[in-house]
Amino acid sequence: MKILTVIPIARGIFKDELTYFTTQEVQRGAIVSVPVKNRLVDALVTEVKSATEVKLALRQGDFPLKKINRVRRPDFFLPQFLSAAQQAADYFAGPLGQTLKCLVPTEILSAGIGFKNELITEKRPAGGLVGEKYVIQEPDDERLTYYKGLIREEFAKPASVFLCLPTITDIKKILDSLERGIADYTIVLHHALGRTTLLENWQRALDTTHPVLVIATPSFLSLPRSDLKTLIIDRENSSAYKSPNRPFLDYRKFAEWLSSETGARLILGDIVLRTETLYRKEQGFFQPKTPIKQHVFSEAEQMIVNLQQPGAPFRILSEELLSSMDAAGAKNEKFFLFVHRRGLQPLVICQDCGGTVLCKNCEATMSLHEVDQRGGRSEENLLVCHRCGQRRTAAINCETCGGWRLRGLGLGLDLVAKELSALRPTLKIFKLDGDKIKNEKQATLLIKKFLGTPGGVLLGTELALFYLREKIENAAVVAIDSMLALPDYRINERVFSLLIRLRALVNKRFLIQVRKTKSTLFESASRGSLIDFYRQEITERKEFGNPPFRLFIKVSLAGNKEEVLLALKELALKLAERDFDTFPALATTTNRHYQLNLVIRLGVNDWPEPKLLGILKSLPPKFIVTVDPDNLVN
Repeated sequence: MKILTVIPIARGIFKDELTYFTTQEVQRGAIVSVPVKNRLVDALVTEVKSATEVKLALRQGDFPLKKINRVRRPDFFLPQFLSAAQQAADYFAGPLGQTLKCLVPTEILSAGIGFKNELITEKRPAGGLVGEKYVIQEPDDERLTYYKGLIREEFAKPASVFLCLPTITDIKKILDSLERGIADYTIVLHHALGRTTLLENWQRALDTTHPVLVIATPSFLSLPRSDLKTLIIDRENSSAYKSPNRPFLDYRKFAEWLSSETGARLILGDIVLRTETLYRKEQGFFQPKTPIKQHVFSEAEQMIVNLQQPGAPFRILSEELLSSMDAAGAKNEKFFLFVHRRGLQPLVICQDCGGTVLCKNCEATMSLHEVDQRGGRSEENLLVCHRCGQRRTAAINCETCGGWRLRGLGLGLDLVAKELSALRPTLKIFKLDGDKIKNEKQATLLIKKFLGTPGGVLLGTELALFYLREKIENAAVVAIDSMLALPDYRINERVFSLLIRLRALVNKRFLIQVRKTKSTLFESASRGSLIDFYRQEITERKEFGNPPFRLFIKVSLAGNKEEVLLALKELALKLAERDFDTFPALATTTNRHYQLNLVIRLGVNDWPEPKLLGILKSLPPKFIVTVDPDNLVN
């Protein structure tokens, strides 16, 4: 008799794993039909043990085991994929069931589409690649050219290629160019396709005998096609490769394990690779596929404008920027103005007590927004929470001291737009941010209007970079300094990568307005010097013991302050011999909603460690465990 651990593939079942028995021969990765309450549901087999292995547990169990109904698909997953998934579950301190749900789209699981037996191959295909790992750091157009050549080389072998991109918008940016000439053998997989088209594409990816190019988002890495000999993770620096749900997988790490298990060649590419990735290249873990670009060259004129001149009044838009816009307008050139934050001002404080206006729902800071004029009447400004969406009038008193002298701080996109309209009322201005644009269709239409307007000016947040798919003449960074104020060890890299992408977008003029004049980051970005930034960044990270020199594991708990402090104190006792710190989260403000973070520091080769893994996996669901978190403060 066999004891099976399974993951139900059905709605309304809140247990991640269930246990059944069977006398049939069943392997991990099979799809079986099991009874749950009064119905039969499909379930994925994640573990198989003989009854003798778990005899004591069976005797001590307080409920009778049920028998599976039947084996519906004996070979749903490749064993190599399951092995990589188990490594991911251990590394990110989550159950295998939750891990598989992150790695396999629900539509595919529910449809039960597996793979043909004849597609199964050995772990190391004879004469094939043996999991070589490469990096490529080049501008977007140069990487795309390289990928095109690589795809055609692989097709000639014959072998298939999986190109993974972090978002659907990234896929749409490059699809037309990559599928040209091979459209019949290019297969796209992402959730915006709709269930019917998605399943059709998945089935075509399994059935097509000719080599294929699969372009997909990360959750489709489970595609069980054994001739995928090259796996490309492009836009490697994107934070979208981190799963937003437990167990908070990093799909880039999973791609490494999967390529090692299947023997596929792995290539990580971006215009600016992550600092950790470049360091691992220096240590020999990755090899450069092409010579690493240390500078991004541009014919555009570069300029850094210091807005904090002694004795000069505060200005949103410098004379240098306005002059550049006037010159561009005279030639009917396009101009993109980047602003980091939405609304009028991202922060509202009380000038009497210094308190910050917070959201009543989630207690995040609220931003000041302007309400559009309607019927000739200007309505009151609004306070908007960008975390949960709560809105309320800005005509309020301070809830801490009752004072009425509330003041907005910082620069938002709408404030810049008001200033520009006042100074240059004849400009044709377009605005693109999360407040103005609600879907891809609206964004695409707005960009089309902007590009078709001679002398048009686009004001946008980072969202605009997803939809600007062709170069323009001019761009300027109006305000970005506030990002560097965040207590986050990755923030320098994020700002630098953003500036390099903006710089690569223009071919005539690129201007950065700064207030933090001591930061060399802006100078490196203006020159396009990737090597200067990397050297400074890796030196600072080594000095402060940040990744890639240490591994962080963050354990977060939110709720009533007394209960949170007590629970974290109990956890700290279990971790007494380890290197860790506890501190309140950035948004922590009251006793009612208090979040405390505990950060464990480990050597990069000391994880996963069985004892600590056992402690973390035994924590109740109210604890949130994040291995290698993007930030430590939230």
